[in-house]
Amino acid sequence: MFQPTIPLSELPIGTMKKYITGDKQILLVNVNGEVQAADNVCTHAYSELSEGRLEGCIVECAMHGAMFDVRDGSVQALPAVMPLKKYPAKIENEVIHIDIDV
Repeated sequence: MFQPTIPLSELPIGTMKKYITGDKQILLVNVNGEVQAADNVCTHAYSELSEGRLEGCIVECAMHGAMFDVRDGSVQALPAVMPLKKYPAKIENEVIHIDIDV
């Protein structure tokens, strides 16, 4: 079930932001106007990806440099080997909605 998160205006193109819902940390990313949602915690070691660097669709973990493609969660650079969990995202009435029940 989709739930509202933040206004789209709070996530300009080329930016990312942490969103917390319940016990989950979600990474919201605006890649060329398309919103992506994934786990905010690196799969290699506990580190918040929202504290890292974003270049295009690739987020780099600040702790050890693991890289992920936020469009599909795939690992792009070691030391991570497990992909990020992705969540469906959509925009309704200029608000980002995500489905964390997948």
